[in-house]
Amino acid sequence: MKTNKWFFIVNSTAGRGKTGKKINSLLKFLNEQNFNYEIELTKAPLHAVELTEQAISNGFKNIVAVGGDGTVNEVVNGIMKSGNPEKINFGIIPEGGGNDFAHHFHLSHKIRKAVKILKKQKTVKVDVGKIEDFFFINAFGIGFDAEVARYSRRIFLLNGLLRYLPAVLKSLVFLKTYPLEISLKNTKLKSEYLLITIGNSRFCGSGFQLTPNAVADDGLFDVCLIEKVNRRRILKLLPSALKGKHLAEPEVTVFRSNIIEIKSDRKLPVYFDGELPNLKNENYLKIELIPKKINLIC
Repeated sequence: MKTNKWFFIVNSTAGRGKTGKKINSLLKFLNEQNFNYEIELTKAPLHAVELTEQAISNGFKNIVAVGGDGTVNEVVNGIMKSGNPEKINFGIIPEGGGNDFAHHFHLSHKIRKAVKILKKQKTVKVDVGKIEDFFFINAFGIGFDAEVARYSRRIFLLNGLLRYLPAVLKSLVFLKTYPLEISLKNTKLKSEYLLITIGNSRFCGSGFQLTPNAVADDGLFDVCLIEKVNRRRILKLLPSALKGKHLAEPEVTVFRSNIIEIKSDRKLPVYFDGELPNLKNENYLKIELIPKKINLIC
């Protein structure tokens, strides 16, 4: 039986390669703390999903993602697709650029401290989002922030917020807004929007707090909608959104719901947990919350 054995999935390219430089330190501290473990490095996009499913089918009950939000997302998808996510304990050693979900739970990127958190095995059951056959655990973005995520993928010399801000400026140059029909719990909306962020946690986009009051285990998403605004107004809104102080602005509305349906006449740019999914239908989005499905070690 491997119930007391740990499986570590390491994205050595996370954080623009900084994770790979810490593998020896990770192995050292795991051995110091007498962990019984196996470790695998990811070799390609989505490899962490496959590794997670294999580990669970082989009897591992403790799975740890070592990397950024994308690695976390892939491991979450592997856990959810395993068929018995409630039986798995999920740990994170945040070593990526943004680490937004880990930031919500104040998880340490320092290897020694992170390993000690894992060893305590204190868990909280957190909610998970679902769209089509994909799962996400942190945030789902539509419109402007999805475009920013797409542009940020092309910036290789910077990391974290420093990589995100140039992508914001490029998105402003090619600014688009989207006429949408939105159905939330007990609410229907129709307007032209700059962006919609569906938050399971407070942070997205390497530290922006578009949903500053989101709680990851309350059974509801926080949904931030920003209506059509011009470039100058966006530049004024961004600093307040970074600090989560934008909610009182007239173009901003926040709802709470466990299901969101969005219809559009055009294909919508979307992202979740920093990833850019290939959806079957980019004109109609149905995002659902699955309550208390992941046992997060924190």
